[in-house]
Amino acid sequence: MVAGATATVLGAGAAGAESTGPDFRWNPAPVFTGDDWEAKIIGRVQFDYALVDADISGANWNEGELRGLRLGVSGNYGDNVKYKLELNTNSSGDVSFLGDVRWAPTGGAWYFKAGQSKTPNSLDEQTSSRFISTLERAAFTDAFEFNRRLGVSLNAKGEQYTLSAGAYGDSINALSQEDGFAVAARATVNPIENDDGLIHLGVSMRYRGIGDGQSDLRYRQRPFSHIPGRIISTGAIANADFFVGAEAAAIYKSFWAAGEYGVTFAECSAAAACADPTLQGAYGEAGIFLGGRKTYRDGKYDRPIVDNPITEGGMGALAFVARFDTIDLSDSGVNGGSYTSYILGADWWATKYTRLGVNLFKVDADLGSSTSGLDTNFAALVSGGTLMEDVTGVIARAQLDF
Repeated sequence: MVAGATATVLGAGAAGAESTGPDFRWNPAPVFTGDDWEAKIIGRVQFDYALVDADISGANWNEGELRGLRLGVSGNYGDNVKYKLELNTNSSGDVSFLGDVRWAPTGGAWYFKAGQSKTPNSLDEQTSSRFISTLERAAFTDAFEFNRRLGVSLNAKGEQYTLSAGAYGDSINALSQEDGFAVAARATVNPIENDDGLIHLGVSMRYRGIGDGQSDLRYRQRPFSHIPGRIISTGAIANADFFVGAEAAAIYKSFWAAGEYGVTFAECSAAAACADPTLQGAYGEAGIFLGGRKTYRDGKYDRPIVDNPITEGGMGALAFVARFDTIDLSDSGVNGGSYTSYILGADWWATKYTRLGVNLFKVDADLGSSTSGLDTNFAALVSGGTLMEDVTGVIARAQLDF
């Protein structure tokens, strides 16, 4: 197919005749185009290696893992329809589907989206894992489970704003006859935007509930690194919850800064001995690019600019970031623990499609009283009455996408 398409293009160019088949180009992966459609092969691979030490338990980890591997296709049909369809796997070996179709009835600023996609919450969560500032997202975004669900949404975007609101069922990869549900919305605005940079402000909300036969919601989190397992957990306590969050960010030339605060109001189930706790988390970060620049599009960070990639004889770009991250899962009869983490990160972007990153981190944790879903080393501390733990480590990531 590729050879045929290429021959068609070369033949048409040589003879000056119109092409009778699809065109083909490489940008930086195969792209096929017709009279009113385009299809691009897309993918990514992320491999991590972590060295992690826990001070009190004495546990340590020295492991690598496939953090993510995706392959799919994206494109458009005419001026009104865009699509993205991908298969994803990781170190678990499980294969999941994600993707959506977008329809802009008038070809303008507003559109419908349907498919397996994230609820519209959090700048850190909406930004692709390829372009987040640290190698892992903020603790509260994982603990509050801003995951992908099968749903529909109405969206709008302009030069200085975005709006999104949708209704969702469960993940298409775990559908049952007793599905949970969620409704969510997000709005962002750029009160300042010019050639030197911009200011981003945003708010979002989500309400979700479980199906009749599903397990109660629980809130838990790892000590920043995906290796090891969870260090704090509430256990299964809620049949519904309501999240609200606020976000702010700024880019000025090579510098950027960002911060978010999120709170979840959990509705305790009849089986849980709690009184609707308020769980919360926040982070703040600041960073600088050397030889490049962080970019932004449609309410989230986008692919960075690399001034002199190695493919053009340059040295690529360097990025440095410092982040403070905190989460608290204890309130109103729930003692799920809390922690504060400190992260220093550095990335080398050889090109805008390749990233070599390293993060140093330190986590000071209050383990709480629940052992539900914890890593066995941390669960043993809780069971033995030791409620504190300090975890330090380094993560390295090699990343390529197309």
